[in-house]
Amino acid sequence: MTEPARLKSVLMVLRENAILILMYLLGAALLFLLWWPLGLIYLVYCALSNFLYMARVCPYCGHYAAGTCPAGFDWLSGQRYKPREGLDFMSQFRRWSIALYPGWFLPPIIGTCLIFREWSWLALVLTVLFCGVGFIWLPVDSRRHCEKCDNLDCPRRRGKMKVVGVE
Repeated sequence: MTEPARLKSVLMVLRENAILILMYLLGAALLFLLWWPLGLIYLVYCALSNFLYMARVCPYCGHYAAGTCPAGFDWLSGQRYKPREGLDFMSQFRRWSIALYPGWFLPPIIGTCLIFREWSWLALVLTVLFCGVGFIWLPVDSRRHCEKCDNLDCPRRRGKMKVVGVE
């Protein structure tokens, strides 16, 4: 790999993860409003769930073995997890993505409860920002990577989704 290509990849990885980290920080701020240790517990959970995802899903992706993961999970895992064969990426993605769900859905649920329980502009703003970053900005940005991706076994690949029972 040439040095300019590596520099471009590092910048892409930093940008991709910056949006996810922003989402997690907004979520932690929301949970902090409920009970401050909960915000810290949430951040630890998010980090651990992402490493679990890297261990259980990423080794089945072609980008992981090639070192071309747009999110940089192949770098972040430090290659602790060796590329695997046997199960397809799509089934692993569907099976283990559930580990990430609390990091995405707990903050808006808590935010909504805070807004209705004791009105707060801060809770409203944080909830709206979290939802905007997590459910609009991050998916739109990730879709940009998916459109150029050659991984035919990915459930996020538009037009290539396998539908059970349909030939």
